[in-house]
Amino acid sequence: MTHDHQDHAHAHACCHVHPDAAPPRDPVCGMTVAADGPHHYEHEGRTYRFCCARCREKFAAEPSRYLGEAASAPARAVPPGAVFTCPMHPEVEQRGPGDCPKCGMALEAKGVPALATRTEWTCPMHPEVVQDGPGDCPKCGMALEPRAVTVEEEDNPELRDMTRRLWFSAALSLPLVALVMIDMVPGAPISSALPGRARVFIELALATPVCLWSAWPFYV
Repeated sequence: MTHDHQDHAHAHACCHVHPDAAPPRDPVCGMTVAADGPHHYEHEGRTYRFCCARCREKFAAEPSRYLGEAASAPARAVPPGAVFTCPMHPEVEQRGPGDCPKCGMALEAKGVPALATRTEWTCPMHPEVVQDGPGDCPKCGMALEPRAVTVEEEDNPELRDMTRRLWFSAALSLPLVALVMIDMVPGAPISSALPGRARVFIELALATPVCLWSAWPFYV
């Protein structure tokens, strides 16, 4: 009777094993590790597992260095029930966040505007080794792994300069246009109020900075 009870308990436990679940990976070196291994570390409510105590120490000292985009990227608004997918394996989809069962990358929400990113390749054992494409680490020979890096929008001095010239030109051109077009009003109020010579000098004073300073980049 006891034997049957044990067999039933064993069968019940087996029913809860998920053979397709991806084994955890060491975030420092990228090795596959046992889910019940002795080396683990809690960070922001999540348990990370490691192949050895040395990798655990490295991670504990600086988690953001090994979590990459997942730890440093600004949070984005994700609607409830959103479908998440892997950037490297688009066929992998699931509801809710998680890790890709094929490559271990953090899944990203579909349909959510993504931050401007670029992919660079780095060595899990030597994070200072970074290149723009796949390859092997020149120090240890390990295959480089991809990581997404947020690209910050750079300041464009040319755009800033042309914007300043545009607003300066608009400030002078509006009164110039008004000065020229108002004579179309019956009675020609400007012509009767300003002598012709004075009006010419006013128009010249308004138009000259626009033609010379604002438009200078188009001359050179």
